[in-house]
Amino acid sequence: MLREAFFLALDSFRTNKLRSALSLIGVASVVAVTSIAASGTADIQGQFKDFALDAIQVFPGWDRNAGVRLITFDDALISDISRSVDGVKAVLPRSNLGGSLAAGRVKTSAQVIAVASSYIEAMGATIEVGRPFDGVDEYRRKAIVILGSKLAADLFPEGNPIGKEVSARLSGASYRLEVIGVIAHKESFFVDDWDTSAYVTYAFAKGRVSAGLEIETLTVLATSPTGILMLGDRLEAYFLGRTGSPEGAQVISPKKWADSNMQVTKTISLILSGIAAISLLVGGIGIMNIMLVSVTERTREIGIRKALGATPRHIRAQFL
Repeated sequence: MLREAFFLALDSFRTNKLRSALSLIGVASVVAVTSIAASGTADIQGQFKDFALDAIQVFPGWDRNAGVRLITFDDALISDISRSVDGVKAVLPRSNLGGSLAAGRVKTSAQVIAVASSYIEAMGATIEVGRPFDGVDEYRRKAIVILGSKLAADLFPEGNPIGKEVSARLSGASYRLEVIGVIAHKESFFVDDWDTSAYVTYAFAKGRVSAGLEIETLTVLATSPTGILMLGDRLEAYFLGRTGSPEGAQVISPKKWADSNMQVTKTISLILSGIAAISLLVGGIGIMNIMLVSVTERTREIGIRKALGATPRHIRAQFL
């Protein structure tokens, strides 16, 4: 009986090609709208997961009239933040050295960045080849470097750069740096262009490159991901009290930024869902009309089948 109903349905498709096509397009459109809304939201959520949402970036504020910093980031400030602000796991300095790198005959300008030994891992980047910095590297001020994936490919097109040396031109002087790691591909975020940057330890940069090296950014890690927003508020209050100005430091919480963007995404998703609901209503009415037409045009066929002994169940199976 089911086999017969199936072949009757196929015959109906062949007989009413335009009607079947329009019905399928209507249903597909509703599914497409809801799928786009869901997949778009999921994609944005997945992108934010790649970022360090339990870290806060702090930039020094500037006096626009005098053209000077309202606060100086230094080791004493880092220690004071760690002691004075609740919920701080670590405060990591970051400075941009600029410069250029060369390996053999290949030379390229690069962003050589001085960071704390745990910075790369804290920002959600992973080492694809080699190893990350450790406490010994920082303590001994080792002349070592970790390269972004694209930078490593440009400097060492022949392959694995681990254990090889690059010549770095930093602050007017030349240095030989051993490559100990390559960062896996990672999208740029805030101040880091991961694929094209090179990273050295902050201790090496301050101790062997420039004793007067200024810290450009502080990355403050929270003891708990759930307390990151509260930590951002505490840091804003700390810098306000220290500088006396709300412009004293710019505190940026990626999580707060991500949450704001997710609210926008949710609003867009609700709008698309509303459109999909209206489309579903219109499509449902259209399908009901088509089913009504299908039943009406088969009135004689139904009567003949019932006269031959077909039950309501058989008739229903035919239309389903």
